[in-house]
Amino acid sequence: MVLDSLVSVILPVYNRHKYLGLAIDSVLNQTYKNWELIIADDASDIATRECLETYSHHPQIKINFNSTNLGLFPNLNKAIKQISGTYIILLCSDDFLLPECLETSIKLVQEYPDTGLLLSPVKVIDAEGNNLSSPAIYYYERFAPQPSQVLNPHQTLPLLLQYGSINGNLTGIFFKRELYEQVGGFREDWYHAADWEWLYRAASQSSLLISNTPRATIRSHSDQLSGVNFKNISNSLEVIEMVRILWKEPLISKLDIAEKWALHIMQFHLWFAIKMALKGRCLECLTIIKAISKVTGFGNTLWAMLRWLPQRWQVYMQKSFPLPPA
Repeated sequence: MVLDSLVSVILPVYNRHKYLGLAIDSVLNQTYKNWELIIADDASDIATRECLETYSHHPQIKINFNSTNLGLFPNLNKAIKQISGTYIILLCSDDFLLPECLETSIKLVQEYPDTGLLLSPVKVIDAEGNNLSSPAIYYYERFAPQPSQVLNPHQTLPLLLQYGSINGNLTGIFFKRELYEQVGGFREDWYHAADWEWLYRAASQSSLLISNTPRATIRSHSDQLSGVNFKNISNSLEVIEMVRILWKEPLISKLDIAEKWALHIMQFHLWFAIKMALKGRCLECLTIIKAISKVTGFGNTLWAMLRWLPQRWQVYMQKSFPLPPA
């Protein structure tokens, strides 16, 4: 097998210069050398720009500086329009790729040429670099027990309601450029769940290749986007809309268990709404409850939340990962 396809690594950047060098160096140190790195700086601070300038003369690195802050997903779409590669992989600025990430990824997608998208679990570290338990590895072993497994849309789409956004993180998503051009870019009016929505469109059009081998490491810290998602009403509203979209999907709606999956996701957001009310954010609480009521119903979701409380407590005490209803 000849590995000669150009891989475009997309690195969106907004501040966080503390970890940025490690992310860039992880691309420079790849065992597979036919890559280009597109760094999309979204009007970062001076310290971040100075860090980026130290890499500006590398022949395989292109740095784009936005004059104004576009937001994560508009910035990603803008960067992808400038690529030359056959394949695309996403890398967040506080994460890094493992040395053989590109080599093993391209070998897999060339082994399964009918697939357009590769998802793999990630390792997880904290802000200081200490290893943490990885929920991605935990879940991947359940919905794709084989080392590598091809799933068709009939298999993949239900997983997106059962487990939510199964990529878990932008870092490490590896896909063909032609698939991106076929399904279109990320939703630019969403701030949190646009990768989940894009994955739904992509998985509707292409078989999905799942690998249980981690190819990247993400950093879990208080400032990361996924760490602040549950502090934002917009995150809940986007998730609720995704549940509505998925539940209406013909390949999912006919499944008897689909309602339980939908309620399982929604009860987390009802719980979040209640906590907001307790903090005096009643208007935001009511907005979320109104959105929930239009999809799974307030009473059904409340009952699902009450039934889940004992398991929520068990998960909290054991520091384990919650499983969706079977």
